Order: sequence, then structure tokens, then C-alpha cells
Amino acid sequence: MIYNIKTGTFEPNYDALDSTQLPPNCYVVTEEQINLISDSITGGGVVWVDNGVIQCSGRAPNAYHVFDSDKKKWVISPAKMTALFAEQKESLIAQLANKTDALKAGLLVGYPQTEIDSFYRQEKEALAWQADKKAETPMLKQIALLRGVPFEILVQKVIEKSEMFAMVIGAIIGQRQQLEDRILTATKPEELETIKNEVETWQLPNLS
Repeated sequence: MIYNIKTGTFEPNYDALDSTQLPPNCYVVTEEQINLISDSITGGGVVWVDNGVIQCSGRAPNAYHVFDSDKKKWVISPAKMTALFAEQKESLIAQLANKTDALKAGLLVGYPQTEIDSFYRQEKEALAWQADKKAETPMLKQIALLRGVPFEILVQKVIEKSEMFAMVIGAIIGQRQQLEDRILTATKPEELETIKNEVETWQLPNLS
């Protein structure tokens, strides 16, 4: 097989007897060289010719490196590092938002959507009745009647559950904001990796 250094392509089925019969910019390559060339190209590297011999940079050590064609070695690119670091921050903030939503959803597991939609109205009626026993509470009265529980106890339970839910949501929001602040002020990849592990292992707070 031959490799065209100009087009960056392999051309199979070459049967020339010597290098003088090769097309322009083409070089005979072995199976090992084919692998090295492919690894370099797909890994962000380069392929060049030195004294008539194909040379390969190999794969980039990591995403922050670029190949210096003059020095023939991998170097860290400050501009690339800055851009990738910003992308990593954005990705981690998105991951944090998804985890926050997942934790909130975990609080509501087992409740039908109709009941979830009623929580605000239940709390509003319970607080209104707590402040004024003449307040209208049509939803809570129906719930108490059909459930067969004393109205006063239902009001108390609604307020207790509402307060607990508010505390947990407050803790979730506070933790999310703290983590986001750390992401935005991070200056090293190692800091983001630490925060990422915290996000992945973050669980619902225990406020009991």
C-alpha cells in the first residue's frame, strides 16, 4: 500500500517494483506505518516526510496539546487549554442542573401529577385557614371529607409537609449554587474533576 502525503490518503494495490515508479508525493508504507499514520491523523497529530521517510507524531497526549511542526514535538496550547477549560465548565454546569432536577424529581416519586399540581393550592388554603378560620378552603375540605380525616389535622399535615419540602428544596438550591460558584471560579482541571465527583455522588439532604 502507498500513502499520499499531499492528500492524506492511502492507495491500495500498488505493485511497483521500486520507488522510482511511485506517483508524486506517494510513499510505500508497511502495516505498522499504516497504523501509526492513522493513529496520528485521528489523534490530532501530523504526518510528514524527513529525508524521504514517513514520520508520524502519534496521538496527542491529551486535548490540551498541539503538535509543533518546527520543533517536532507536542506542546501545550494556552489558547486551546483556555477554550477547552471553558467548555468543560459549561458542560459541568449543565450536568449540575440536570442533577438538581433529578433530585427534585426524587422528592415527588409516588405522587400523581394531579396531586403535585395541587400542592400550591393546598398550602395556600392551609395557611389562609391558619390565619383566619373563616377563610375559604374548598380543596382541603373535599380532601378531608373524602379521605375521612379531621379537617384540622389535614391542615396541620399540609403545612408540615410544605415546610419540609421548602427546606429540602432550599438545601438543594443552596448546594447547587455553591457548586456552581466553585465551577465558575475554578482555575485548574483538577478542581473541576473534584467538583464533578461531588455532583455525581450528590444525594438528597437529610433534614430530619
